[in-house]
Amino acid sequence: MDIFKLIKAFKDFSQYEQPLSTGSVALWYTLVTIDNQIGWKTRFTVTNQMLQSLTGMSRGGVLKARNSLQQCGLIKFTVNGRNKATSYELVKIYIANSEQQRDATETQQKHSGDTPVSHYLNKDKDNKKTSRRNRKKRTYDQNSDYMKLAKFLQKQILINKPDFKQPVLQTWADDMRKLVELDKRDKHDVALVIKWCQQDSFWSTNILSASKLRKQFDQLYLKMKASKGSNPKPRASGPSDFEKSVARQQRRDLIYNAYSKYGNDLDKAMPEIKQTYPDITFEEADKVVNPPELRGVQ
Repeated sequence: MDIFKLIKAFKDFSQYEQPLSTGSVALWYTLVTIDNQIGWKTRFTVTNQMLQSLTGMSRGGVLKARNSLQQCGLIKFTVNGRNKATSYELVKIYIANSEQQRDATETQQKHSGDTPVSHYLNKDKDNKKTSRRNRKKRTYDQNSDYMKLAKFLQKQILINKPDFKQPVLQTWADDMRKLVELDKRDKHDVALVIKWCQQDSFWSTNILSASKLRKQFDQLYLKMKASKGSNPKPRASGPSDFEKSVARQQRRDLIYNAYSKYGNDLDKAMPEIKQTYPDITFEEADKVVNPPELRGVQ
């Protein structure tokens, strides 16, 4: 199980396909944490009492959340009888991009017991042929993340070159989409690289389009991380992507658990959250428990 891909796919699903309740999100992250701790078993058992304790939800809340997750195709579970722990299985919802996820969600069949569920991998050849025939030129509205990234790049370029020619922002937005969805680059990292490269004396004269940004992105990202004091939001060096993703997951788990424990009242939950993460702000915690459908670029 690739936890990094799993969490990213879950985030895409909850943002682009079907908003999930706070309880469903908290239960999913709790199940991921448990499976991670026991070494990623295909199926594992856990009692309702333990899930209630870890999520801060009532028994009814846990049952409602797990039914919702199964209906969405995110987990499978089997009730093993009275006074026995329930068996759970996490679905590997790795996807190529959010559009594949959307198509898969619409065609996903109902399932029961141990029957494998359909998920977001490898659409069959007929679907691919149909997709190619029906493909139309994409358009991006002003509120899409990709258009915001395109405008952010334009804005940073104009700081250095006020007479810069007006670009075709729809084309730039599509390049931003490819960078995020096809190249698997994080939108926040893209924004950081844009700001850094336009502050660099060499790269500010070379990165003058979204396509050039995409082509040079990996090199720019590494140089940004290597430069001291140039990254507008430094990140700790050393941990691998896997370790960082686990740490982020654990941070979300604690926030969700505290939030649920105090009846979805973040003000009351903050003191407990700060015991573990003293530097966290209310705004940061609020973004976890109340994520916007699309994050704007700062």
